[in-house]
Amino acid sequence: MDPLVIRALSSRVGVIADWMVDAPRATIALSLLRAVIGVVSTAFYIRQYTGRSTFFGPDGVYGLEGIRDYTADIGTWSLYATSNSVVFFEVVFHIGLVVALLVTLGVGGRPVLGVHYVLLWSLYMANPAFMDGGDALAASAVLFLLLTRCYSAFTIVKGDRKGQAGPFASVLNNTGLLLLVIQVTVVYLMAGLYKVQGELWQDGTALYYILNVPEFLLPGITPLIVQSDWLMVIGAYATVLTSVFFPVLVFFRAGRPVAVAAMLMFHMAIAVLMGLTSFALVMAAYDLLFVNTHVVSLRRRARSLWGGAMARISARFQRETHGAESV
Repeated sequence: MDPLVIRALSSRVGVIADWMVDAPRATIALSLLRAVIGVVSTAFYIRQYTGRSTFFGPDGVYGLEGIRDYTADIGTWSLYATSNSVVFFEVVFHIGLVVALLVTLGVGGRPVLGVHYVLLWSLYMANPAFMDGGDALAASAVLFLLLTRCYSAFTIVKGDRKGQAGPFASVLNNTGLLLLVIQVTVVYLMAGLYKVQGELWQDGTALYYILNVPEFLLPGITPLIVQSDWLMVIGAYATVLTSVFFPVLVFFRAGRPVAVAAMLMFHMAIAVLMGLTSFALVMAAYDLLFVNTHVVSLRRRARSLWGGAMARISARFQRETHGAESV
């Protein structure tokens, strides 16, 4: 092999090695992803709370045997398949709810996050009919987040300082980050390529039929949108193109904000028009991993605005209190 080629390859390998070892990357965006997963999971528990026994319990629609058969068929597991005790079910469900809230608040670090994965996956497997794309991604993301410093921000306690220094901690964090960005990139690419093969996506009518599904109907808004033929066609083609070219754009630094902005608009539309809020939130948090510097900047600005607002409220309260006392 040409010595110049060998030298170039060695230089590239050195750059990658330095990137992996120098410092933990994108810790703020990773922390945001952890917080969003906590919010989505907590909301899932709350939404199903009143019907928990019916939908997930040992005497519910699936029942203990149904849960055991399902998990055995696909080669997985669920804590809810281990006992027919209603008390056991209630304890596990409520612990899961509390743990999901702790993950949202950033309490307990990686041990609590690991417990959250076990409890959340167990609940999903007790009734997979309630899962959507966001739930599946949330569960898989937790495994990769366990490698990262995802408790560095967006917590009610002091940030995750343990294991912050040293090359090993950096390699673990950056490995988890790479696994997450590869996962979401593959999801977009495969989704785009799958759509390209569909006749409805090719002729631009796919969104029209999707938005006319009764479960996705938004009264007063959806009928107005689907009346516009050109909007349906542009939306369909834009969906395919952004999915297919997302992996290409994020490969270049200058293309990342464009790709992420396009996908954020796409997921906002999904949340509003189709009601797939958990899916949209999780995917949006995934997307922000590619623009960590922007997340840091927005977080700093939000904290500054919040601090200024609190200072003004405090000053006004003090003035009013002082005025009342003088009277």
